[in-house]
Amino acid sequence: MKKLTIHQPETFPWLGFFNKMMLADEYIILDNVKFRKNYFQNRNQFLTKNGSIFLTIPVEKEANSKIIKDVKIVNNTNWQKKHLNSIKQNYSKAPFFKNYQEFFEKLYNQKFEFLVDFNMYIINYLREILDINTPLIKSSELDVKGNSTELLLNICKKQKADIYISGRDGRNYLEIDMFDKENIKIVYHNFTHPKYKQFNSKEFIPYMNTFDLLFNYPIEEAKEIILKGGKTCEE
Repeated sequence: MKKLTIHQPETFPWLGFFNKMMLADEYIILDNVKFRKNYFQNRNQFLTKNGSIFLTIPVEKEANSKIIKDVKIVNNTNWQKKHLNSIKQNYSKAPFFKNYQEFFEKLYNQKFEFLVDFNMYIINYLREILDINTPLIKSSELDVKGNSTELLLNICKKQKADIYISGRDGRNYLEIDMFDKENIKIVYHNFTHPKYKQFNSKEFIPYMNTFDLLFNYPIEEAKEIILKGGKTCEE
């Protein structure tokens, strides 16, 4: 039974993004739908001693009228240096920050033209160090058409999926009968955010990007924390 899931390419994805990847046999990066500016496609949360902040990737003004794969980064300011400095200032004393410092320096010393390439650079790195072998495929490479439920269903059909792992909110918008007619079962991703020790916060602050966990725990322990947080359910 092939389990497939679909998700837009986020910037510095949170723990649930990778938990869902761990539960699937194939992960489709949904890059051929409309971009949503200042959502998680071009920003995410990092922790400071004063609470969480968003680090935002600047994108072109007309981004909201484009599909995700065509959105370009605006590189006319040195936003990369500001991001890197912020991460170093807030995490340099974290127990395992040095394990990832070289990655961040390489990331921010490049000038990506397209946002999706920046995001995929991060996603592929995290997938590798978390030892997730689930294949990633971009929806733009599948030549599949449709909107909303129809698009998701057509991707599942194209990839011969038996089970579609929907996000939690899929209960609110999916037309389930369309999947039933194609004998594709829908299950929902249920991720309970784990609490873990954050070196720079007395109270746990959830929904940070995945590196927040990695900066605080050894990689094998971090993998277990992510894996234990999620499961699928039918209702």
